[in-house]
Amino acid sequence: MLLVSDVYADAEEIFGLCNQARLFTLITDAIELLSNKGEIDANVGYVDICVDGECVTLPRECECVLGVNIGGHPALGHDEVFSFHLNGPGDFTTSCNFSWYNTGSFPTYRDLRCPSKLIAFLDNEEDSGKLLRVFGFDDQNRPLRTKVGDVWEDGLRVPTLFGYALPDPSAQTVGRITGIVKDRTVGNVRLSSFDNSTFTGTLLGVFEPDETVPSYRRIRINRGCDWIRLMYRKRSTKILSVNDRILLHSRTALILAMHAVKKYREYDLGAAMQFEAQATRLLTERENCVTSPTSNPIQVENRTGIVSEDID
Repeated sequence: MLLVSDVYADAEEIFGLCNQARLFTLITDAIELLSNKGEIDANVGYVDICVDGECVTLPRECECVLGVNIGGHPALGHDEVFSFHLNGPGDFTTSCNFSWYNTGSFPTYRDLRCPSKLIAFLDNEEDSGKLLRVFGFDDQNRPLRTKVGDVWEDGLRVPTLFGYALPDPSAQTVGRITGIVKDRTVGNVRLSSFDNSTFTGTLLGVFEPDETVPSYRRIRINRGCDWIRLMYRKRSTKILSVNDRILLHSRTALILAMHAVKKYREYDLGAAMQFEAQATRLLTERENCVTSPTSNPIQVENRTGIVSEDID
């Protein structure tokens, strides 16, 4: 693992004069160029998630699900189109095997349990007045809108006041959320529902400071359980400071990748591909030194229902 500070001076030398934000963007481009090249995928992560029901919202850093273990049992994955397959279980029939299904991306951890007003909790006083706008529909299935001055704008503005978490009495009651936009903040912002009938609500999301358009992948498992173990590919994170981590194993390979990015931007494709090839070679050689001599056997989906014990 590297830190941005380990290659920052080299990036300045390679890319020349540019502001820090621009330099961070170019370093991010080089990391993305190289992250798919090696034998070891440093962006692969593992996480155990407690489950309540069959719908599971994954961490924000999850970009692609590589494998799911349901309550200790390996599960077969299906994409969104599988629910339309004539030989599949559809949306309501439970299949005999352990399976999971992609259901898309959503702006909240969970859906509203009933139409409710929304409130926001701030962790830092400096975030008072920051924008938190929710898009969707009210309890009458009308689009959420907010009047700012004399102008109507799409979306519902949720009040962000530190130490004060009561809904705006004149605000619309929200029935369904389709999107969320927020300003960058100093601390976390928690969005929750507020049900006047019971004075209770549902925690809909905890948005980190750098989240401006929250989006979380969800999967559906074909049977209830207490927990799942997830193998996933991490979302590429944009470099924002010199203290950010770089999940690569070779500093030299990253420097060559930055040279490749520069040449691609100059439309010198020949030189760029040479830099990229050398960066890949060095990264692969380094990763071969830290890879365990293990094998990954071929997986076979048993559609006959016969297990090895039955044959014996």
